[in-house]
Amino acid sequence: MTLTAAQVKGLNNMNVYAQRAALGTVLGTLGPVGNVKWLDPANGSDSNSGTAAGSAFKTIEKGLASLTGNQNDVLVYLAGASSSTILTTIDWNLSYTHLVGYCAPTRVAQRARFFQTSASSAGTSPLFTVSGSSCILKDLYIFQGVVSNTSTVDVSVTGQRNYFENVHFAGAGDASQAIAGGASLNLSGASENTFVKCTIGTDTAAAATGLTALSFGNTTTHTVNATRNYFDNCVFRVWANSTGVTFVNILELTAITGDNIFDKCLFINRQGTGGTSVLASAVTGTGSATGTLFFKDCIASRITTWDVAASGNVMGNMNAVTGAALSGVAVALHA
Repeated sequence: MTLTAAQVKGLNNMNVYAQRAALGTVLGTLGPVGNVKWLDPANGSDSNSGTAAGSAFKTIEKGLASLTGNQNDVLVYLAGASSSTILTTIDWNLSYTHLVGYCAPTRVAQRARFFQTSASSAGTSPLFTVSGSSCILKDLYIFQGVVSNTSTVDVSVTGQRNYFENVHFAGAGDASQAIAGGASLNLSGASENTFVKCTIGTDTAAAATGLTALSFGNTTTHTVNATRNYFDNCVFRVWANSTGVTFVNILELTAITGDNIFDKCLFINRQGTGGTSVLASAVTGTGSATGTLFFKDCIASRITTWDVAASGNVMGNMNAVTGAALSGVAVALHA
């Protein structure tokens, strides 16, 4: 039986609706969405339409170009045997567009993964930027691990009110990148972003003085305020071969303002041959004129103190306090 054009269109629409339904919890908090496009580095082709899993795009560049901002379009990364390699710096610059990994939601090295290639090694810093606002990125692994001392920042967020869930920001994957100025995540002027169950940092290359998991401030000018960012149940990882490695670095007095919150986060400094140093301080930098970092119910391993500078900008409730009525009250975390 030969189908009419209207019947073919109807079947195609049904297929799209069925695929959206099959995504289920992968889309999670998105709710109603705009157009759904697919990315499949293993089996896709940039000559495809990208409108179904079987006709997925191959590259992130093509996938991003297919989306329209401000209408909640979604790019779904179909995980498989191959990673998506980034040939040039990616800027997720479309507000109200979303990037979701279709993979097992493991907490480290998820298989919906973006890798820096050696061909893009020189000066690719940051590797991935989120300058759009009100975007959702979920179940992804963004890895920077090539021989290059000029590709030192993995992901930079400059947009506002974005939501990151179960994203592994994995910078300093090679010893040449685990150096001063290196960071797995940088917030520059980024405000009111939320990070839920994310992993920030790597512990596979021993790090030198000046490497940090998270930095606040523009990596060139060191200015631009970040405020009301929230880290919920996140894990921060480093492998220090110097006491000058840190988990959080405030690059300038104006790098943060207001409050930035770390709630029930774990800060792990791996111990092992090749990297054996206890951190002098979990937080480094010049403090802030108007900003505070709040650490609530957090745990850190192999640090000497939370804020060796005693800046007064690092507050938390992990110190021993006297009197039951004071339990949980924020105190300055310094020696």
